[in-house]
Amino acid sequence: MDNFYDCLARHYDEMQSDMDVRQWADYYSSLIGKHSGIKVRTITDLGCGTGSVDIALARLGYKVTGIDSAEEMLIMASAKSGAGKIIWSLQDITDFELPDKTDCFISVLDTMDHITDEKAVERIFARVSSCLNGGGVFVFDVITRKHLAKTLADNVFYEDYEDFTLLWLNSYDNNTRTNTAELTLFERQEDGLFIRYDGELVERFYPESFFVKAAKKAGLEHLASYDELSCDAPGKDSERIFLVFGKPSEVTV
Repeated sequence: MDNFYDCLARHYDEMQSDMDVRQWADYYSSLIGKHSGIKVRTITDLGCGTGSVDIALARLGYKVTGIDSAEEMLIMASAKSGAGKIIWSLQDITDFELPDKTDCFISVLDTMDHITDEKAVERIFARVSSCLNGGGVFVFDVITRKHLAKTLADNVFYEDYEDFTLLWLNSYDNNTRTNTAELTLFERQEDGLFIRYDGELVERFYPESFFVKAAKKAGLEHLASYDELSCDAPGKDSERIFLVFGKPSEVTV
């Protein structure tokens, strides 16, 4: 029998159906073009999930590699139209390998917040710096404390679809700055009965200063911060922010 995360992967895209994938791809592309010191041709996505943004970026002309540790997510990604243009790689994003350096790294939909160990986040920055071409950028989005502590907080949410229903109970710990979501998913079977799956997702809020410090330690520079899908700076009411880090151009003699 499948586990909760296999079931979640099957329905992930439907849960994200209100997300304008082309808008996200265009926005990431705009930040890459604005802040990179080189012509970006190759992009590596850390925690690519079902790959919708990667496929949209490939259609914009980039050569994209998607890395994820969830095999079922990559199976769903590779079955999509346009997926043949992407290199899909089953790896842990905290300890990945690439055959060649890349011009850009991205990490979409608060993937970084799911890495709750500070040392593991630092390892990501170290690997990014090692595998990034000089002049390249690392762009990712993270959720804010307001999103975890106020919007999610201790609230209960549900989503009801034709073939499945998802319930999740949130619990925010102010001391650890983590939100634990206890999820229950009921999936309709061919005979009309439902199978229940239970799982847990944990996200941690990291202040911007933590990422800046981790990046600097890895040899990356903080270039910019933006409010969600915006050219504006983040504010006190921001729910999600985008961070841009760059690797200094390599000096040739």
